[in-house]
Amino acid sequence: MRDYYTRYPRPVLWLVPGAEGIEPFYMSTLPVTNEQVEAFDPGFERAPAAPGDRDPALGVSWEDASAYCAWYAGIARKPIRLPEEAEWEHACRAGTEGLAFWVDDPADADRFAWHAGNSDPEQVPPLDAKPTNPFGLHAMLGGVWEWTATAEAGARILRGGSWRLPAAELTCALRRTEPPGRRLPDAGFRIARSLR
Repeated sequence: MRDYYTRYPRPVLWLVPGAEGIEPFYMSTLPVTNEQVEAFDPGFERAPAAPGDRDPALGVSWEDASAYCAWYAGIARKPIRLPEEAEWEHACRAGTEGLAFWVDDPADADRFAWHAGNSDPEQVPPLDAKPTNPFGLHAMLGGVWEWTATAEAGARILRGGSWRLPAAELTCALRRTEPPGRRLPDAGFRIARSLR
């Protein structure tokens, strides 16, 4: 019997326009949530910092995120994947050129991003409570670190920073590398899908 993806809680995908060297693609408007990951893995343990159904699933490794994408691709019958690092940065910048998509002044971060100066380090803030970037995506900076599909020297690249970082560190170029099996307490993931 066919399993329909509409039976499961699922991320909302938003069309990200293309740019030079980047084809248009879909990306989830928010990081994948606890209830969405639990549809795939009922044994998933929610992070103390993000206990709610719609809180981002934290403490997932790159391997966990990739397995979720493969599962969701199977039931959706669409090529669901993690975004490439270049796609992620393009989606974050949303056609802007500054340090962050809002402006070049880190003092304006309060309006658009959660960070160490306006949130509790022990509790993930409501990521959809701040305005989206110009491409309609929430919390691209200052939400949670997000795994990408891109590898570097055997590690995987994360982007975006988290609500635990100072506002001045939240830039569209912010990145870090970690082993694919590492589970970080302030890292999650978004999904992506190629347009064709």
